[in-house]
Amino acid sequence: MRRRLGLLALSALALAAIWFERTRRRGDLPHLVTHRFNPLVMSMGLAGGRVSPWAVLEHVGRTTGTVYHTPISVIASRGSDDVYIRLSYGSDVQWVKNVLAAGRCRLQQHGTLFDLDEPAVIPASENPLVPPRVRRALDRAGRSYLRLRVVSRTPGTLDLPPA
Repeated sequence: MRRRLGLLALSALALAAIWFERTRRRGDLPHLVTHRFNPLVMSMGLAGGRVSPWAVLEHVGRTTGTVYHTPISVIASRGSDDVYIRLSYGSDVQWVKNVLAAGRCRLQQHGTLFDLDEPAVIPASENPLVPPRVRRALDRAGRSYLRLRVVSRTPGTLDLPPA
């Protein structure tokens, strides 16, 4: 019985690894995150809270004018006038295009609202909040960040649509 369970577990792991590799190669992972993971995180209220690892980015669609809310990972320094957002899937994703086109957005992180402007896609080597050794490795891997200037910080939350 234990041997069967072990084989079953190995088979499940192998199938999961194959599925993950196929989705990664086809580029389906960003689609899966955008259309499955992000809505789940937002509907459960897991982004933007006081202890949440994710912030909520509010941006406006380029063609529709629709307001979107996207959970993201942010690097911010308390004294800095800039916020850096890691671009895990590159700068060709819709929310980055929306922010660049609008030239501004809002961010909710740990109960604080940030009004942001002057978006720019920068290489990791230009991010002062990343340690130098890590910067070099990220540059070699082609990683980039979205740098935004903080216009204002106020306590509060975004008006998120009901789950």
